[in-house]
Amino acid sequence: MFKTKIASLGVAVFMLAAVAVPASADTISDLLAQIAALTAQVNALQGGTTTTTQLGGYQFTSDLTIGSTGAFVTTLQDVLVAQGHLVMPAGVAKGYFGPLTQAAVAKWQAANGISPAVGYFGPISRAKMNASSVTTGGTTGGTTTTAGCNAGDLFSSTTGAACTTGGTLQGGAGFITVTQTSTDVEDEVLTGETGKVLGFKVQASGSDVNVSNVRVKFTAAVDSGASDRLTSYADEIVIFADGEEVGALDTDDFVRDSSGVYSANIPVSHTVKMGSGDKVTFHVGFRAVSSIDSDDDGSTNDWTALYVSLRFEDATGVVISDSTTGISNGGVYVERVSSSSDVKLRMAAGSNNPTAQNVKVTTSGTTDVTLAEFTLKAEGSAMYFDQLKASTTITGTTNVSDIASDFYLMRGSSKLAEVAGSTGTSQALTFSLDDIEEIASGDIETYKIVAKVKAINSTDTSTTFGGGDTITASTSVAVWNINAKADSDGKSVTERAGSVTTYTQTLYNEGIKVEYVKSGESFSLLSNDTAANVEGEFKVTVRVTNFGSNDVYIPLNSLATTSASAGSTKGIAFGLTDGTTATSTGAAGTITGSVSKTGSGGVEKTNSVLISGGQSADFVLTTTFNPDAVYTGTRQYKVQIWSIGHATTDTATAATIVDTTPTEDFRTNAQSIQN
Repeated sequence: MFKTKIASLGVAVFMLAAVAVPASADTISDLLAQIAALTAQVNALQGGTTTTTQLGGYQFTSDLTIGSTGAFVTTLQDVLVAQGHLVMPAGVAKGYFGPLTQAAVAKWQAANGISPAVGYFGPISRAKMNASSVTTGGTTGGTTTTAGCNAGDLFSSTTGAACTTGGTLQGGAGFITVTQTSTDVEDEVLTGETGKVLGFKVQASGSDVNVSNVRVKFTAAVDSGASDRLTSYADEIVIFADGEEVGALDTDDFVRDSSGVYSANIPVSHTVKMGSGDKVTFHVGFRAVSSIDSDDDGSTNDWTALYVSLRFEDATGVVISDSTTGISNGGVYVERVSSSSDVKLRMAAGSNNPTAQNVKVTTSGTTDVTLAEFTLKAEGSAMYFDQLKASTTITGTTNVSDIASDFYLMRGSSKLAEVAGSTGTSQALTFSLDDIEEIASGDIETYKIVAKVKAINSTDTSTTFGGGDTITASTSVAVWNINAKADSDGKSVTERAGSVTTYTQTLYNEGIKVEYVKSGESFSLLSNDTAANVEGEFKVTVRVTNFGSNDVYIPLNSLATTSASAGSTKGIAFGLTDGTTATSTGAAGTITGSVSKTGSGGVEKTNSVLISGGQSADFVLTTTFNPDAVYTGTRQYKVQIWSIGHATTDTATAATIVDTTPTEDFRTNAQSIQN
């Protein structure tokens, strides 16, 4: 049995060397490495020590440059090919130092710290390469000396294999299993970013192995007007091992064949420990160009990434290539950051976005009135804009300019742009910024649209600005409103999301402002004629502020009504709803309501509460509801405050009604009442 194994391996070595070149041996060094692997296995079976001749033993004695010929040129080219710096074109014989060899020497010089790296093979380059030349590499008792390795070297200067020392790799003769993985693999790569476009797992058996080289190919499938040059899409191809970058190669260094397919060996250095629990996940990364032509971007211009081979060294010092087939990923494309679905400009209401309210303005001078507050968030990329569009509408007079002399776009206290008020009851506002407004990726900035409101007239007419006139502004995140562009490519950000709802601001010099006091809300169940028939009692608190200088009076009465539009002359108009609004009495059930003052604000009079200028008072609406026989079972109900009325004297009849908007801010929580 022992002799049979030796004979079989001997035949295998002979056939490999003299008859056939396996598909995995795509360079001379690969072929030599496979011969060395088989020879090492023969040695292991014999129990002896093997010495394997590697590329080396050279001593350059003359300078080489463009036009040089002869054996030294051939040897130099062999070394450059072995290290991956030179690929000889098919059919071109070695021995002539031309521009291709000059470029390869320059790459070798740059990789070995020789300056200037211009491709002239002179005394400094000769000394460096001669110093790294060795004749043999041997394996004795598991200790490895790799040809072309000096102290501190990561890779052999002659074979390109990783430099290892005795005991670094554990085990004997090793082999690997390579399988594809889709984990963390993506097809879309954004400009200026690196995407993992192909993944594979490596499991080592029989030995730890050191991976020293990964060969990949890229094939284009692009539109007729698009570039099929890899350099138009990527700056570098990167190799990751368990998320860590372990190698990279410029796309300029890839070789393009007659079919337009790009290929290259990418030097890496990463150890894979033997055992199924120590698999390493490798990814091929596509480092996209920072700016791409509009003809080249998008999913119709895609590339296929293909794993060709992987070179590794086992614990015996043998360098082997794996050529597992079928590991590829098609549909890889580069998308401008601005067009990516992951890059988005998002709008939302600001924390101080004004609700519908009465706003005090002066009878002399101007008043700054905030019409809208909103935030903009840059998601997925830094962005900038220098123009924002909005609109404004007024009521109560003829022209926007009757009410507002100017409109401002502001960030904090900084005025970014200004637009003058014009004629007509509506006006488009185009804020053109003097400076570019930048938003960093992930950041949120807050902006305001502010109206510079003129002095209000004491007497209101249809053509002059007076009390009760209104103004509203609106904007949106749409592309035509905000010309936001991605920092990376300067193109318009196409993905937009969110909105801001704006409300009418009613302008007065005299009047009231109403707030809902959430802490003053309560609910309780009251007994009725039977245990199953109960009443619900709601208590609701509102705060009324007199922002003028004249006294106002709030009648101490209420009206249950179906909506604000139903009208009221009472102090508080309210409704009760379970999805349909209940009225005050009758088949729908019985509602009662009463109004009282609470707290120290205001002065209670015979029919109302007096609130002096600049003062506030709190009012409690207490309402009970008995579902009666109409609503059986358990239902949920809410109380809605519709409006507050006020007068200029102590009376039970309100002369002016202020609607409470938005209505959802003046509504109780739902409560259950059983009948």
